[in-house]
Amino acid sequence: PALPDWKQYCINRIGAGCIEKIAMKFSKKFWQSKIKGADFFGHVPSSEEHRGLFTIFYDMNTEEKEGPFVLMSIITGEALEFRNNTSDANVMKSCLQLLRNMFEDVPEPDDFWVTSWGRDRYSLMSYSYMALGSSGKDYDHMAADVDEKVFFAGEATNRRFPQTVTGAYLSGIREACKIVERGYSLPDLEEMKTDS
Repeated sequence: PALPDWKQYCINRIGAGCIEKIAMKFSKKFWQSKIKGADFFGHVPSSEEHRGLFTIFYDMNTEEKEGPFVLMSIITGEALEFRNNTSDANVMKSCLQLLRNMFEDVPEPDDFWVTSWGRDRYSLMSYSYMALGSSGKDYDHMAADVDEKVFFAGEATNRRFPQTVTGAYLSGIREACKIVERGYSLPDLEEMKTDS
C-alpha cells in the first residue's frame, strides 16, 4: 500500500543529496613523504569539469605504523555524473592517475571499494539535508511510524544527528525500542510480514 499523504509530504520536503567515496588499500603510505603526518590532504582540480572529483583525501590509518593503509577520497557535485557513468575499476584508475601526478612511487592498490549510492535504485542518495522550506519537524515526521506497523529508521529520521552514521545507528535503536515497547514478540513480527 502507498504511504499516507502526511508521510509522503515530509519525504518530499527533506532534501536528498549524494556523495560517493573511494577507498584504496595500499601496502605503504607513499603520501607521507609530502603530507608529514597530516590525516588529510587536498587537491585543486586543474579544470572546472573535474570540480568535485577527488578533491580531498583522508588517511584512514593515521596511527598505524604497519600496513595495510587506507586512503579515501570523495566524489561530489557535477563529478557524480562521471561516477554514475563509469565502472568501479575506471574510477579507481582515474583516482590512481591523479595520485601518481601528485606523488612518486604510487603502487597499485591491494584492493579498493567505490560506493554507488546514486545508482542504487532503493536510495538514489547518500544523505538528507534541510531543503528550502523544510524544518526539523520534517525529521520528526519522518521518524513517526505508520499505524504502529511500519517503522522508520535512518539518518533522515534523526533530527539531532542527520547526515551521520551515528544518526542512522541511533535511529535503529530508537525504532527497536518502539517495537519492544509496543509488546511485539518475534511471532507477532512474523505475522506482520505475512499480513502485508
